[in-house]
Amino acid sequence: MKKFVFLASLLLLPQAAGAGELIADITRKLAQPAVLRGEFEQSKEMAGFSKPLRSRGSFLVSRDKGVLWDTRQPFASKLRLTRGEIVATQNGAVSFQLSAAREPTVRTINELMFALLGGNLKALDGYFRIDGKQAGSNWQLTLTPRQSALARVMQKVELSGNQYVRAIRLDEANGDVTRITFNGQSASPAQLSREEEARFD
Repeated sequence: MKKFVFLASLLLLPQAAGAGELIADITRKLAQPAVLRGEFEQSKEMAGFSKPLRSRGSFLVSRDKGVLWDTRQPFASKLRLTRGEIVATQNGAVSFQLSAAREPTVRTINELMFALLGGNLKALDGYFRIDGKQAGSNWQLTLTPRQSALARVMQKVELSGNQYVRAIRLDEANGDVTRITFNGQSASPAQLSREEEARFD
């Protein structure tokens, strides 16, 4: 769970003219629902490990509330990101909590995660140089950190998809690689359930 937050934190300066047109084109293709739900599979390749570490579960992105990231395998855990905090729980107990009031970078971390999972390319452009290509309804983007401080820990982020972001690849400077694929994405129902609302409270 801490590694997830660390990856989020790796995620400021104008861009090349051509990139602005690309971002605008892909933004028109992307659905921007108020609520998006789906499933994820994640693998992380780490130096010294012969096999990648794998996990899977479900996620929810609420444009107004934040992100719920629920891992089911290999063990159950929950992560909640709002504009004010990051909270991780396991077996019903809080394993760690970061508040934007005490850690100002938390707000930026969470905004980046909302942008990545929700495909908000305009927000991502503030943090990365964006290059890519399109083929029909499909697109691929490579995001390179603008600041040297980010580049020291993150080489690049690759995104691909169509109306939704379907895959994310995170290449860290130390050689570790994280891949996340998304499936079953749905914007229906468009409203949060009572249980989902309660989790954001």
